[in-house]
Amino acid sequence: MKKKLNIMFNSEQEMSIVFEKFLKENFGNTYLKECKGLFGVPDFVYYDKNEEKTELIAFELKLKDWKRAIKQAFRYKSFSNISYVVIPSVGVHLAVKNIELFRKYNIGLAGFNSLQEFEILFKPKSELPYSYNLNDKILQSFKSSKKKSKNTHFLVSQ
Repeated sequence: MKKKLNIMFNSEQEMSIVFEKFLKENFGNTYLKECKGLFGVPDFVYYDKNEEKTELIAFELKLKDWKRAIKQAFRYKSFSNISYVVIPSVGVHLAVKNIELFRKYNIGLAGFNSLQEFEILFKPKSELPYSYNLNDKILQSFKSSKKKSKNTHFLVSQ
């Protein structure tokens, strides 16, 4: 008898641990986890720093409540250039039924599972953050970092 793989998460904490590993392996370790002092507390804020500018990508992970997640992700646009909602692959179909909301507010939607399979269902365009002050506050955290990001183009619509 073949053993069935468990690709679901038992908690958001478990999902966060697996997602952090995924970020490191695929995009580098240029991120902060659960940043406080902003407009909300995103699960991850990833940064892509180059000579011209630094782009910030916020990720909100949720096991089920995509409606709450989209509200939180919208708030993160106050300091980030891009904001994503990440939902377990097995439940993402409920959010996909409402993909027009993600498009309307330019918020990314992705499915993710414990095998580190990441599927982007809507890829947002980079925009200027709503608040220069909040954006600058978080950029100061990265200012002296020498860490290099990679594959950021995968997350941003052209």
